[in-house]
Amino acid sequence: MKQINVAAAVIIKDDQILAGQREGGRLGSGAWELPGGKIQAGEDPRVSLQRELAEELGSNSIIGERVLPTVVHQYPWGEVHMQVFYARLTNHQLKTNAHTELRWGTPNELAELNWLPAARPVLAKLAEVDLAHIQIENPAQFYTHQVEYYETDRMGISHHSNYIRWMEESRTRFFAAIGWDYGQLEQTGIISPVVSVNCRYKQSTTFGDQVDIKLTVKHLDRVKLTLGYEMTCEGSLVCLGESEHCFTKDGRLLRIDRELPELYQTLAKFPA
Repeated sequence: MKQINVAAAVIIKDDQILAGQREGGRLGSGAWELPGGKIQAGEDPRVSLQRELAEELGSNSIIGERVLPTVVHQYPWGEVHMQVFYARLTNHQLKTNAHTELRWGTPNELAELNWLPAARPVLAKLAEVDLAHIQIENPAQFYTHQVEYYETDRMGISHHSNYIRWMEESRTRFFAAIGWDYGQLEQTGIISPVVSVNCRYKQSTTFGDQVDIKLTVKHLDRVKLTLGYEMTCEGSLVCLGESEHCFTKDGRLLRIDRELPELYQTLAKFPA
């Protein structure tokens, strides 16, 4: 059966979520769903979700953490693998580009709607959550890596060295997202050497797994930056990492607070 990979959003406004009724002519027309859409091959599911929400609702969005592990459901048209994330919209003047109707309500208020079956486990989960207190953190802190075949060993397990690479991937994307792209920094002569790095492995991953990495600033002082990495897969912790950095120019150690004050102030907004 054909596998269809989709990303869906639990869009929060106070203690309510947004539901959309699928328009006629689409598979599952008339049923209610969580807004979202297909994930393109090799695409970060959060990036996919931002694109789909902009197309469907006409709004930019901030994507947070996963709601629960991937939901798998077999429909007549294929086996859907749905990744679900909390989200907030930047405006609420919404368009109905893919739905006949949009409706806000608490999970309990919306439970009686004719939902697509894949959404039911999500609603059951949300019934246990205080949505008003869900914190959707800066999306720069989140990165998802899908394990490639070449990253596994003969036992089919991700080789331990790859977790260090994934930390670097999330770090470079984090710096770019907060306006301090590594490439641009190095063009000015500033580099950020790795002083130390460590990983504590909790659980193995295999080919095709999607590893979510949450990055935090664990320590920041005049000359040193320590970043933390929490890696999870399908809701389970797989690795805790940490990297320590400094900043130099022409071989000289820089004081971050004095010589890169804007970077220092930006990093200070991301405490562990």
